[in-house]
Parts: sequence; structure tokens; C-alpha cells
Amino acid sequence: MISQDDIDAMTPAEMVEEFATTAKQPANKEMSIDLVWEEALEWYDEVNFISHHHPVAELKEMADLIYVLYGRARVMGYDLQEAVARVHKNNMGRMKQPDGTVKFREDGKVMKNKDYPKVDLSDLV
Repeated sequence: MISQDDIDAMTPAEMVEEFATTAKQPANKEMSIDLVWEEALEWYDEVNFISHHHPVAELKEMADLIYVLYGRARVMGYDLQEAVARVHKNNMGRMKQPDGTVKFREDGKVMKNKDYPKVDLSDLV
């Protein structure tokens, strides 16, 4: 049996692998899509009712969504953890314009430097 300390040290990918192994759950592409969609809708329902917003419930749905996304990555053989790290590194580089400034659209979204190379995840699939 895995201890609480061992669980606390696990990556999300390792947690999902432990769950699937313990449940003897085979890799199922169709089910992984359905689970992501189901959790996305549950999260949306939580944030869509602003007058009844429950932050704890929203956080739980966000965690469920991340969990099933890691499950989908497991089923597909994707290295999601490395992909997220590369996307973050790329986002940090792409936000700076050639003159070193950060520019924003009217709605507040950061404008990407169109000359900065796009992230390459081709070796992770």
C-alpha cells in the first residue's frame, strides 16, 4: 500500500497511473474524451452561476479536470507534464516583444511576439 507521504510526492501523471493500475482500468480513448468533457461541463456549471459561486466547489472541479486531462494524456501516450513545462517556457519567451516590452490587447490579453518560435511538442507524442 502506498503511504500518504508517497502520494504527496507523486506527480499528477503518477497519481493517474496509480489509479488506473489499481482499478485495472485499460486505456480507453473514447472514455477519456467523455471524462474530460464531463468534468469540463461540471466546472463550467460551477463558474456559470456567479450568484451561487462556491470557490471550494470550483476548485474541486478544476482539480477533477486536470486529473482527467492527465488520464487522457496517459491513454494517448503523451508526456503532459513536459508539454506544460515547454508551453510555459515558450509563453514566457513569446510575451516579450523584440524591444523587451510586454504589449496587451484591448481586453488585457498579452500579445505574443509573432517572431518568437512556436513551441515544439512533436517528440512528446
